[in-house]
Amino acid sequence: MAMTGPRVPLTLAHPDVLRAAVEAAVLAPSSYNTQPWRFRIAGSVLELFADRQRHLQVIDAERRGQIQSCGCALYNARVAVRAMGYLDDVTAMLTDSGHPDLLATLHLGEPHIATEHDLALFAAVRKRHTNRRAFLPRPIAGLLSDSFIEAAADEGATMVRLHPDQKRALAHLIDEADRLQYGDPAFRAELANWLAPTGSRRRDGIPFVEKEYGSSLPFTVTRALRSPTLGDELGKLEEELVQGAPVVLVLGTRTDDPTEWLACGQALEAVLLLATTHGMSAAFLNQVLEIPEQRGRVAELLPEVGYPHMVLRIGYPVHEIQHAAPRRSIEDVLETP
Repeated sequence: MAMTGPRVPLTLAHPDVLRAAVEAAVLAPSSYNTQPWRFRIAGSVLELFADRQRHLQVIDAERRGQIQSCGCALYNARVAVRAMGYLDDVTAMLTDSGHPDLLATLHLGEPHIATEHDLALFAAVRKRHTNRRAFLPRPIAGLLSDSFIEAAADEGATMVRLHPDQKRALAHLIDEADRLQYGDPAFRAELANWLAPTGSRRRDGIPFVEKEYGSSLPFTVTRALRSPTLGDELGKLEEELVQGAPVVLVLGTRTDDPTEWLACGQALEAVLLLATTHGMSAAFLNQVLEIPEQRGRVAELLPEVGYPHMVLRIGYPVHEIQHAAPRRSIEDVLETP
């Protein structure tokens, strides 16, 4: 990315900077758009909490997805702080805090001259949207993929780009995962709670229109979720999307604990924002990691990734996103003194 010289830091009061950081944080992706985070501002410190009320009991029993989602939000907050003229100083609190839901604290560091890269990432926060559709058949340069891998490594995670044989094997596992999940009544019931109908005023969940159920009408989706063949249909669709994707990436860590999950979420968002600056978007394929047996098979397929946490396909979108996932207001998630 071309650098045109440093920018003068903004002179905002600490509460204003941290509030803007929360405004950026809530735009992060989250598992099933549950937005499972809460924030508190205390002086020059922003505290990030997991919201257990938004825990997916069936889909995410270990809370791995919830904590990774909070990691994405934390990275957005860090990007905002740097863009507004401060260094970001993060402390993970998962093992050191007396509060079980306090995940991290973000302190405003020394004044910082925002770079063009800082500002580009900050702009990408609002532009980034999950794209569940097919991508253009346009290749992605190896150097660009390498930059994604480097961005993940900078946040302490390992990212692997799959070669064609691995893509085919993973696509088959994803097909199986869809069939298994949609065959589970408990999964379908929890999923139904997080699907937002067209015209709904709810500010969370996945818009019906973004799911491949054939219609965005509530009664049609309800009927589709009861179909015994839905898993077969969606599994085949996902398999085709994976095999046709320009790039499929798997993100993992060397150990499998909440601290690493939080780091992995930050690494994921670093990659997503970088991809956005290049005009690309991504879709998640984590159903294959939400079933322990399937996750183990992914780990066997890609031993170099360690414990796999995220699977995504990246490419250039055919069309702009028409139905961005809704977001809760900052007042719903921010506690101030």
